[in-house]
Amino acid sequence: MFFQEADPENKLSHISRHHKTSPQNMFKRTDYQEIPKTRAENLTEASISEAYSLSLCEMHQMERAMEQLKQDLKASESRFRNVIEKNADGIAIVNKRGLVCFANPSAEALFNCKAEQLLGQTFFGDLVVEGSACDIEMDTDIIPQVGKAEAAGTRVVQTEVEAIRQHKANAVVEMRVVETEWEGEMAYLATLRDITDRKRAEEMLWLYDRAIKATSTGVTISDATDPEHPIIYCNPAFEKMTGYRRQEIVGKNCRFLYGSDTDPAAVEIIRQALQTESECKVILKNYRKDGTAFWNCFSISPVRDRMGKLTHFIGVQRDITERKQAEEALHNSEAQSREQAAQLAAALNQLKATNSQLVQSEKMSSLGLLLAGVAHEINNPVSFIYGNLSHLTNYTQDLFHQLELYQQHYPNPVAEIQQAREEKELDFLAEDLPKMLSSMSVGVERICQIVQSLRNFSRHDDSEMKPVNLHEGIDSTLLILNHRLKGNGEKPPIQILKEYGNLPPVECFAGPINQVFMNILSNAIDALEEANSKPICQQMAENPSEIRICTEVVGNFVEIKIADNGPGITEEVKQRIFDTFFTTKPIGKGTGMGLSISYQIIVERHKGELYCSSQLGKGTEFTIRIPIAH
Repeated sequence: MFFQEADPENKLSHISRHHKTSPQNMFKRTDYQEIPKTRAENLTEASISEAYSLSLCEMHQMERAMEQLKQDLKASESRFRNVIEKNADGIAIVNKRGLVCFANPSAEALFNCKAEQLLGQTFFGDLVVEGSACDIEMDTDIIPQVGKAEAAGTRVVQTEVEAIRQHKANAVVEMRVVETEWEGEMAYLATLRDITDRKRAEEMLWLYDRAIKATSTGVTISDATDPEHPIIYCNPAFEKMTGYRRQEIVGKNCRFLYGSDTDPAAVEIIRQALQTESECKVILKNYRKDGTAFWNCFSISPVRDRMGKLTHFIGVQRDITERKQAEEALHNSEAQSREQAAQLAAALNQLKATNSQLVQSEKMSSLGLLLAGVAHEINNPVSFIYGNLSHLTNYTQDLFHQLELYQQHYPNPVAEIQQAREEKELDFLAEDLPKMLSSMSVGVERICQIVQSLRNFSRHDDSEMKPVNLHEGIDSTLLILNHRLKGNGEKPPIQILKEYGNLPPVECFAGPINQVFMNILSNAIDALEEANSKPICQQMAENPSEIRICTEVVGNFVEIKIADNGPGITEEVKQRIFDTFFTTKPIGKGTGMGLSISYQIIVERHKGELYCSSQLGKGTEFTIRIPIAH
């Protein structure tokens, strides 16, 4: 079967026929003894010589043909031996007794041993074992035909067997057996092909196919070589997800699942991925065969062959409708919860602000009541003292006048009176006592001014707006803070620069407005004290601490500016300076409510404006603008 290509027998028969013919001709030409004598006598020397030459020529031709035949046989044997040795399939020749007579190098590699170790071994049963229950009977001349005959008169057996390998795992082999001859006897030619990897790949493909069919995720494969990218495969999960049968899906593009409300942005992402041959993942709204909508988490992955050419697209679909609905419900719930939380936080902040405002108002009210009570209590004795000082001054003048009369009419008093007059320094008393009374009058007047300032600051009759002199409120506040403005050995004094304009009476709530002045001036004093906590004498001399208060009328508003030359504040602090409970002061020194309440008093209660401007190192300025009339 394997040696029909060379066909040496044809050449041999051709040469044999030529060989049989040539001696006969030669014999006929040389056997002249049987030629009749009369004829032999007629032969000439020339004819004999010619016959002999022709015979030698034919002999040389035959020798050359034989030599050519040997070379052809040798070349043919070399070619076919090379074919057998280089064949990737293992080839073994087994005699009728089932023993190995020949094995090529591929058979050596298959059984993991040399050919010498294979020769003489029992092939069927020891080297190859069928996986099925039936065995091949090698003691007969007939091999049952399993596969189709490859050629007329040649019976072939093809089956899968297990190759028993030395020091190596057994292999699954595809075996083909045909009848042949070996050294003049009938034998079997076995062709062995290792299909272990292929069987494993087939098993894995089968497993993958089962996995794809068993998964609940929809899987589709589309043809990337077709511009329409038609679906050529879909698993049962995709059929169940969409409600379409496979016959209705194959050949279509996934666009048949789109609806009028499918997100165009997601569709564009898919189109770009198909165009650029890249991966993508989107969530879009699709529709089943019955018209019901579902949310599809759709991803695309390109598949390329070994040459890198795009062949297919793998589509993976997951129905995330329940998750989407849960997310929407959670989102709505979170939004509602956030809204409720924001409302509660706003209510809590409002409650805190209101509470702090009430506490602050109560403090100011209590302070106002206290100051009013103190002013009233001080006012009574001071009025008594102030009222009697004038009489005391008159009485003192009358007494000194009587003394002068005694001195005039009795210039030489007795020694005892003269001695007492010198000891008591009556002349000095007469000169200093009026000064003391005058100083006491000035002090009492100052006390009266303080009492009046306390009464002005403590005005708690703010149930309605009344025309108020704002300069009096500012001065009253400065009077109360006067002890903080004075310097001592540890800190320098704070200068107050007043630039008052001509303000008319302003309709406002006097008590709350005074509270605003108190908060802003207190913060200015705190800032200056902080800046002077570690003073440098030269800087203090060049830039003494000061607070400038300017008032003027601007249109229908009164504008009050209170500025200090302290360290200033940052932009971040300035953005939050009117927030409730925000403070830059240490714990225990600030509540963060002073400016917040001041903002509410000016903006909300008086429909005015309150804003701050500051630069680091250049101080801070608060501007208050309130309407003159409401």
